[in-house]
Amino acid sequence: MNDALDDKNENAFKHAFDAVLLQQIANSISRYFPSFRSEEFLKIESELATLEMKPRVKLIRDALANELPQEYPKALEILVSVLNENKLSGFVVWPIAEYIQTYGLNDLEISLNALKLVTTCFTSEWAVRPFIKKYPGETMRFLLQCAKSDDVNIRRWASEGTRPRVPWGEQLQDFIKNPSATKDILEVLKFDPEIFVRKSIANHLNDISKDHPDYVIQLLKGWKQQAKGEDEKKVEWIIRQALRTLIKDGNPNALALIGVQYGAQVTIDNFSIKQKNIKLGDSLEFEVQIRSVSNTPQKIVIDYLIHFMKANKKTMPKVFKLRTFELPANGSITIEKKHTIKKITTRQYYEGIQQIEIQVNGKVMGKQDWHLEL
Repeated sequence: MNDALDDKNENAFKHAFDAVLLQQIANSISRYFPSFRSEEFLKIESELATLEMKPRVKLIRDALANELPQEYPKALEILVSVLNENKLSGFVVWPIAEYIQTYGLNDLEISLNALKLVTTCFTSEWAVRPFIKKYPGETMRFLLQCAKSDDVNIRRWASEGTRPRVPWGEQLQDFIKNPSATKDILEVLKFDPEIFVRKSIANHLNDISKDHPDYVIQLLKGWKQQAKGEDEKKVEWIIRQALRTLIKDGNPNALALIGVQYGAQVTIDNFSIKQKNIKLGDSLEFEVQIRSVSNTPQKIVIDYLIHFMKANKKTMPKVFKLRTFELPANGSITIEKKHTIKKITTRQYYEGIQQIEIQVNGKVMGKQDWHLEL
């Protein structure tokens, strides 16, 4: 997703906020508010091209505020009518969500109900967060009821909107400190029939695991014990996804919950890099041969860690998944992998010696140096 934010990428999400989107908003609002000055609103088109995505959203938000009634309840009534028409969806709704979270903080009840509608057309996972911070009790009670909704989008919103570290949204520091703050919502949703909701639950728990690993492991243990029938598969999927960071980190208790023993009974017979001098844009190609020294089958989780050079000439590891499989008693397997060293918006590369390591069931068992040339 981050690649789509690249300024040189013609498919970047910011380009969704263009003249077409402005006209769509103006046409929709004018049907319910004939006094809307579309020509004034559309004048901001010339400013959009110079801005990144979030500033574009805020510019449209403020232009809406200028042309809608200054009394927030009246303005919101117009926007709700537009959304109920079901002709706006996707990114075009984001400025409306921004308008609500910015101008509606003093009108809790009508704003939360509007955001509930917004999330059925786009998402309001970011917009609800200021309300959680200002009115934690009232907003969490509202979202708990949303978790019981018949609408999958609203149920998902209850989880996604309360994630401690949701992408593109402000962090909820109180929830980072207190992981149990969202437990009631997650308990309602844990056996949800929709993968869309369960994916949010898993991401929510993965957020929490970065600060409170033991809490997440114990919670998931309880869910696993409670699950019966079809719910067992749902919880097993959530467990694998929710623990992905802990599994990459080699957490023994997280590995145990997916049936993997920390430190497998294996040896690495070969770990080699095809080409140790890599230019940006090339692939780091490696091969690893693993052999079992156990008389019983073993569940194996293999990751690889690339230690990228930082500005201070020290390296920092980034973990990537390689393979999960069952290794037969006294069996062996050879795995080949190509990892492209390409430009991405979230990483700055530095020339010099880097490393790659192989991690088997949470334990590092092999290391090789390679050189990056810029």
